[in-house]
Amino acid sequence: MVLDMTARDRIISFDQSNGVIVVEAGALLKDIIEQTLPLGWMLPVVPGTERITVGGAIGCDVHGKNHPGAGSFGQHVLWLALLRSDGTVTQLSAGRDPDAFWATIGGMGLTGVILQAAIQLQHIETGWALRNRLRTRSLDQTVSVLRTLADRQETDPNHHAIAWLDGHASGDSLGRGIVDEFRPSTTRELPGVVPPFPERREHSTRRGRRSLPGPGLMSKATIVAASTARWHLSRSGNAQLVQLHSALCPLDRAELWPSAFGRAGLIQYQFAVPRGEVSVLRKALTFLVAHRMTPALATLKNLGFGTSGPLSFPIPGWTLAVDLPARWLHDREILRPIDKMVAAAGGRVYLAKDVLTDPSRIPTMYPRLETWRRTQARLDPAHRWTSALAERLGLLQ
Repeated sequence: MVLDMTARDRIISFDQSNGVIVVEAGALLKDIIEQTLPLGWMLPVVPGTERITVGGAIGCDVHGKNHPGAGSFGQHVLWLALLRSDGTVTQLSAGRDPDAFWATIGGMGLTGVILQAAIQLQHIETGWALRNRLRTRSLDQTVSVLRTLADRQETDPNHHAIAWLDGHASGDSLGRGIVDEFRPSTTRELPGVVPPFPERREHSTRRGRRSLPGPGLMSKATIVAASTARWHLSRSGNAQLVQLHSALCPLDRAELWPSAFGRAGLIQYQFAVPRGEVSVLRKALTFLVAHRMTPALATLKNLGFGTSGPLSFPIPGWTLAVDLPARWLHDREILRPIDKMVAAAGGRVYLAKDVLTDPSRIPTMYPRLETWRRTQARLDPAHRWTSALAERLGLLQ
């Protein structure tokens, strides 16, 4: 039996005086933003898409482009209601059964079914952001820029930063890219004719959208051409005014992105390594170039301190994510050399996106796995909750 919680999508209450919102787990982040942003409140953490559920955001403990200052999604959850396998519902928080609470934050849905959650929103003056863009010419320069921005991010949870990398570049140009930093605009920074909260343009939903036939638009030639052109055509610039939700979730505007990969779809491979392990980033990019697997999208972000969740992904350092056509990965062991480097460096893969990782690496990547297992077994002694991911990686005892 597979549970689908998307029908339980109500916003139960919203206290505009303190920014606390209570929602059902099936509510989309998009729905929350649409309701609260015009009132001056925003989710403090938004991942690359706003089209995920609150339950999914908690279960995966998602992070945004402002992680060094804002942390991950779970750090802003005040409490959650969890349906256990014995049919009882329990309310968990950082002060009420913290072990169970943090085992659920990032627990991939394996401790129980999240029914409701209370989230602390962040006050915001406008729905606009000021963006600075810088084109870099090498991985060393990209990393240097992100290091500088990380210092600002650690003191300002509203400071976002992300680097797009030209995955085709090699040699001295390996890791060149475009670094975007942005922060919400204040009302004083807006031109007089610009309303504080822009009217959102409704995009059609992806549900029911079919993939393009065969390999779609993503071939080695088209990916290389697009990556090269994007880098050459981009220009550095400061204080560009953009809509905040578009800056946070740029791919939500690209309706055809998943379908462009054809019938086989895409796989996103994402890992994190400590800040001193830049060599792993270099080796991973070199590996992809050498194997002629130019990513259709490659992004690099700063990560700050993680949460108390034993299976939560973020660690202080770097996270690299690459989108690859799934048909290139018919050999599921092709990226295992990168797995090995990541694990040896004290890093980890992102469980929320994983379909390839060697299960034997998971205890090394997540050294608190046994702690999580004990709490999971206490919450689900009948062993009724499982998933294909859990079975493939051997997460449960």
